[in-house]
Amino acid sequence: MRAVNILTAVFVLLSISGCEKEENLTPNEKTEELLMAQVWELSEVKIDGVISDLYSGLTLSFGSKTYSTTNGGKVWPASGNWEFIGEKGDKILRDDGLQIAIISASASQLVLSFTWNSTVYDGGRTGSLKGLHQMTFKRKN
Repeated sequence: MRAVNILTAVFVLLSISGCEKEENLTPNEKTEELLMAQVWELSEVKIDGVISDLYSGLTLSFGSKTYSTTNGGKVWPASGNWEFIGEKGDKILRDDGLQIAIISASASQLVLSFTWNSTVYDGGRTGSLKGLHQMTFKRKN
């Protein structure tokens, strides 16, 4: 019985210390953990409020201050670097100068928004459209 009490106490202490660690994370650290937790697959993109299939097949993966994509066209290069803007965990800056707002981030969904300023039709579907892009990603299964 005494061993059960000791094991229970150890379990409770470990649970509490795990919660404290998460509570001590800054907003940037919390967001970075969510970004890096999975591969993100585009489920919807709106350009100036209009749903588009221009970037169908886009996947996005984040590493520690790096990213990589497939089928990103001109708006999402195959790879690059990023950093947070500010301390709220809600804006990133890519190494090409594009600022991206993180509208929401959870374990299952990521919503990003940015303004793309050029229209490039380079090989059809690898192009881009100018305007406000809102991209909704789901966790890739």
